[in-house]
Amino acid sequence: MKQIVKLLLSFAPWIAFLVLSGHSLLRLDIALIVAAVLVVVMALTGLHRGAVLWAGYLFFGAAIILVVGLKNMWFISHLAILANSTLFSTAFLGMMFGKPFTEDYARDEAPREIWETAAFVRACYTTTSVWSLVFLLNLASSIVDFYNHHEIQGWYFTVFNYSMLLGGIVYTSAYTKYLHRHRVQKIPPQIQNS
Repeated sequence: MKQIVKLLLSFAPWIAFLVLSGHSLLRLDIALIVAAVLVVVMALTGLHRGAVLWAGYLFFGAAIILVVGLKNMWFISHLAILANSTLFSTAFLGMMFGKPFTEDYARDEAPREIWETAAFVRACYTTTSVWSLVFLLNLASSIVDFYNHHEIQGWYFTVFNYSMLLGGIVYTSAYTKYLHRHRVQKIPPQIQNS
C-alpha cells in the first residue's frame, strides 16, 4: 500500500491535471495552475525528483505560458497529445541515456548495497519499460481521440487512459513486492535474524 501511495504521489501533478481539467478554459487554467504548484511544492519537499520532476517543469511551465497566459488554441487542442508525449519521451529517453526514471524512486525502497547490482538496474529498466508502454498507449489513445470526430465516444478514451495508469500502478506494486520477497529469500537466515 505504501508503494502505491508513493507512486500516486510521484504523479500527483499529472493526476491533478487529468482529474481537474474539464471542458472549459477556466477549469483548464485551474488544473494547470494546481498541477504547476504541485510540481514546485513536491520538488521543494523532496517528494518529486528526477526525470518526472523535469518533465513536470517542462510541460506545466509551457502550458502555464501558452494556455493560461496566451490562450494558444493549438496548444490547448493538442494538450492530451503533448502531455502523453512528454511522459513517454521522458521515460523512454531516460532509458536510452542509462537513467530509467523509476530508479530515483526505487532507491527509496532498496538497501544501498544493491543499487549497483545487475538485478536492481534490470528491475528499474523493467518497470520503466512498462511505464513507457503505458505512456505510449495513452499517447496513441490521445492521438486517436484527437482525430476521432465522435465516431467513438470520448469517455472510452478517458476510461482507457485511467485503466492504463491503474495497470501501471498495479504492475509496479506487484513487481516490487515480488522483487522484495525474492531478495529476502536470497539473504542467509543468520543475516535475516540479526
